[in-house]
Amino acid sequence: MRKFHIKSILLGIGIGIILTSFVGIIYSAGMDNKITKEEIIEKAKEHGMIFPEEVITEGAN
Repeated sequence: MRKFHIKSILLGIGIGIILTSFVGIIYSAGMDNKITKEEIIEKAKEHGMIFPEEVITEGAN
C-alpha cells in the first residue's frame, strides 16, 4: 500500500473546511428571516416574560 503523506491529509482537511464554510454561508444567506422587536416581545410574553414595570405597577395596586 502507498504511504499517506501528512501534507496531503492536511490539504484535504483544509479544502473540506473551506468548502463546508462556503456551503454554510450560501445556505444561511438564503434564510433572511427578519423579525421585528414587537414580534419578539409577543413570543416572549407567550412564554411567560414580564416587564419590570408591570411587576411594579401590579405591586402598587
